[in-house]
Amino acid sequence: MTERWLVVGADERMKVLARSVASEERTVFYKNKTSWDAELNATALEFHPDVIVLPIQPLKIDVQAVLGIQQALVHVGKLSPEWEVFLKKQTVHRYLQQEAFIWQNAALTAEAFLAYFYERKQAVRHKRFIITGFGRVAKMTAHMLKSMQADVVILVRSVTQHCEALALGYESYLLDELPHVEGIALINTIPAKWLTPAIREQLLMPIYDLASAPGCVTEDMEQYELLAGLPGKYFSTDAANLLKTAILDWRAEQCLKENALD
Repeated sequence: MTERWLVVGADERMKVLARSVASEERTVFYKNKTSWDAELNATALEFHPDVIVLPIQPLKIDVQAVLGIQQALVHVGKLSPEWEVFLKKQTVHRYLQQEAFIWQNAALTAEAFLAYFYERKQAVRHKRFIITGFGRVAKMTAHMLKSMQADVVILVRSVTQHCEALALGYESYLLDELPHVEGIALINTIPAKWLTPAIREQLLMPIYDLASAPGCVTEDMEQYELLAGLPGKYFSTDAANLLKTAILDWRAEQCLKENALD
């Protein structure tokens, strides 16, 4: 029996994913959308998808009710409270909870940042970068920059992350005890609005935000760029392959579990 897949998202990786998962066993329909609207409702009602793949960032919902998906298995990244309500009775696979995918995507994000930075016509070697946060994306970015002989400073809110960064050989400070630091750029990975105008005055350098929208700023600031979704923008094929692997590996695991119970 042929499965019907509906892949949604404006990120180029979703378009590539739709092409790559299509096969004799799968009929795949792709919609380039940033929101779930009346057109998507009509598509889902007509297509009756067995599987739906949504992008990492949750789609906006522009209808009163999301229709035509009630029987589908839904693969998602992040979910807004609205989506949580619509999907509460369905089987949902959250690929952002798969460690292998998270780390590989973090590595791809770090490399994509380098691609973006090189477009600014600047070298990395012997430059000083300030990285806020020390989660997966920060660790991969710091490691990549350090391996290219850049000087990396870590600013964190967590004492645990501060100690971890020190143990790994980085210069590190707590944001609450923010010292005067200078660098060619600040790379934010903290998914919270912590960058106030007062703090900005102490960090007089361009800021590149790799965290999720809406980013770390509390209001509009100069020399600030939100760079969400870098893997899909620079390495759409690699990013799509990562997502495809995460989805198909999870499905294979579920089949093994089901067979073990039979």
